[in-house]
Amino acid sequence: MSENDPGARCRSTAGIVVRAFAGLLEEQAVGGQVSVDAIRRTCDAVGGAGDLLDDLYAGAERTCQDLFVLRQVDSQRINYIGRIVTKTFAHVLDDRASGITRSHLGRLFAALRMILGEEAFDEIQGRCAAIAGNVSSGNGGVTRWEAFYRHPETLLIRERILVSIARTFRRFEARMDWLLIVMNSSPGSRSLGGGAFVAAKPGKRCSDDFDAVKFLRIFEALFASCDLQAMDEGTRSDFLSRWQVTPESVFGPLLAELAKLRIRLAA
Repeated sequence: MSENDPGARCRSTAGIVVRAFAGLLEEQAVGGQVSVDAIRRTCDAVGGAGDLLDDLYAGAERTCQDLFVLRQVDSQRINYIGRIVTKTFAHVLDDRASGITRSHLGRLFAALRMILGEEAFDEIQGRCAAIAGNVSSGNGGVTRWEAFYRHPETLLIRERILVSIARTFRRFEARMDWLLIVMNSSPGSRSLGGGAFVAAKPGKRCSDDFDAVKFLRIFEALFASCDLQAMDEGTRSDFLSRWQVTPESVFGPLLAELAKLRIRLAA
């Protein structure tokens, strides 16, 4: 049985204690017999205070405490869609010079929920939870995030998210302006469904302004995997089979607009 199976650590500790107890009894046996007093003394030595197994008990307790903390933290990481998206631009987030910080993520996730729509968002979240549970089975209840990101269905979900964003941003300038409002206000917009958005009256602007430069950095990282020149025929064929349209027709317009924006910002 794997050490990651439920109860495995406790069983391992109990096994060591039982073997130690049996060994101590054997040492005190006379003619194959152990007196009741010897058994009681051994029980006190193994189960009570003293330094005989203190290191073992302390180590087991530390392991349980560490696992509890990991489970507690992991249980809060349930925004699977946000994690899938953030994974694509983690290197930008880690670069202080980018000006993009984790304080931007909450507003970005809110915008993403509006882009996908409530029903689709909840459905994808449910599928992601199932994937996370599947890849993390036998890991002490802690999600195996790298296995989750590599899972074939997660990759398809990421593609679905990117397709939704690309289609939403066909009216590029209007959608970019909308996203900048969302990213700089709290709250700044609401969804009418079907890809229609209304900008609410801007609230208090955030201190960490989100501008076109930051927008470009995130979107270029988001769609780096959609480089049309890097796609092989197999990838194109699979995409066409799933969506009944070519990757060029879905991602081409957005990638062209991002290229034009990069030129404008560099001028």
